[in-house]
Amino acid sequence: MFWKFANNYRYEADWDESVDLEQIVCPINPDDRRAGKRITDLSIVLPHRNVPDVVWVHYCVIQDRILRLFREAGFTGFDVLPVEARYEMSSDEPPKLWELRVTGWGGMAPPESGIQLVEHCPACGFLKYSGASHPELLVKESQWDGSDFFMIWPLPKFIFVTDRVADVVRNNQLTGVKLQRLSSLNLRGDETYSPGRLHHYMPEVRAHELGDQLGIY
Repeated sequence: MFWKFANNYRYEADWDESVDLEQIVCPINPDDRRAGKRITDLSIVLPHRNVPDVVWVHYCVIQDRILRLFREAGFTGFDVLPVEARYEMSSDEPPKLWELRVTGWGGMAPPESGIQLVEHCPACGFLKYSGASHPELLVKESQWDGSDFFMIWPLPKFIFVTDRVADVVRNNQLTGVKLQRLSSLNLRGDETYSPGRLHHYMPEVRAHELGDQLGIY
């Protein structure tokens, strides 16, 4: 059984104004401008002091004790980056936080999920995919590398996890996160996805290893 490790929408943090993103301009269509990879460390503003175990702010952020819990459990398929944080209305020191970055791989979404590449610009690397009409078919085990945390392309912002992770989430009653069955994901076939490139989300070496042959690096 696989799950989506998802936001429960009960605690909304914001990016700090110091966060900066790469700006991409298509060389053959200068009107096509979009944000790319984040080029600064993640810095966030917390709305109040009751910080949950998992905080969502476009990225997944976990408290230090949750990182220790995951490492003690021997979970695979992720690494972490430091996060700077401050409270919006207080000068108190927030808990230590880490950005959880997924390195595990579930492969490309299989065609039976409904997802297909519909647009590709060779000049700037823009990719657009059709939506998922059958989200319950997103995971194809023959493509999965066995990691506890893993990504499926072109859904890099979706964190997929194994039963092992789900058990730890439930047994420790982690706050700020919910587990969703793939069949219950609110996805539609008439949506489209424009995820950017794999190196926007993974370490460079890992992104090259996985993405070069697939044309998504």
